[in-house]
Amino acid sequence: MDKINIEACLEAIEQTFEREAESIVSGDLSALGDIAQAKVQHLSALSDAIEGGALRNQPASVIARIQKLQSTAAEHDRHLQAVRHGLSRTLERLDRIQSDVNVGSYDQQGTRVQFTDARGRFESKA
Repeated sequence: MDKINIEACLEAIEQTFEREAESIVSGDLSALGDIAQAKVQHLSALSDAIEGGALRNQPASVIARIQKLQSTAAEHDRHLQAVRHGLSRTLERLDRIQSDVNVGSYDQQGTRVQFTDARGRFESKA
């Protein structure tokens, strides 16, 4: 891969990371799937170029851009892990709320007695 192709690849990765950052900040998680596919393609192309020795004669500015991309990727990974953790905790709480909600009453000893087929209105005796 020559200098022009590496520049184009780095620019594509940088644009992909910018879109990913915008999605993370805005909370638009639905767009992250498409962005992840594009990111994998571009990073695979860059990885293949690096393994092929394309960085041997590159200026220091290209190496610095790649290092910046590595730190950006690590930062985005931390943010996405935090989002994933937050979503899993939210689902756990929702499951707990659903399982903790029992419609019922209490007997004379104070133990909970669950109503059967508890749906809708209940008529009280006056």
